[in-house]
Amino acid sequence: MAKRTTWDEIKASQPRTEEGRVAFEDEARITAFRELVYRLRTEAGLTQTDLANRMGTTQSAIARMEAGGARPTLETLEKLASAVGAELVVGVGENLSDNRSIAKLVRDGHAVIRRAS
Repeated sequence: MAKRTTWDEIKASQPRTEEGRVAFEDEARITAFRELVYRLRTEAGLTQTDLANRMGTTQSAIARMEAGGARPTLETLEKLASAVGAELVVGVGENLSDNRSIAKLVRDGHAVIRRAS
């Protein structure tokens, strides 16, 4: 039987280009936003329509956000936080270079914007 190649082995054999890295990071941000919208909405006990009404948008716009079809803007994040009674925390600076710190902020429901390296 042939040895199976692991995902880590495949990734290591094909190093990411700068363009690939940027695309991966962009998709990661969209995924984090999608998960954030869904989690905040469900924790607040809101339907998509309820959240849309509170944000001044449509139910289909909320569905797009939750499906990963929308890129987050600061205005959207502010409206989302207000709609679910949360506080938006945006951090910029060297103190956010530790990925564990960023992951904790994201897990706690905060939006984090890092300075591009």
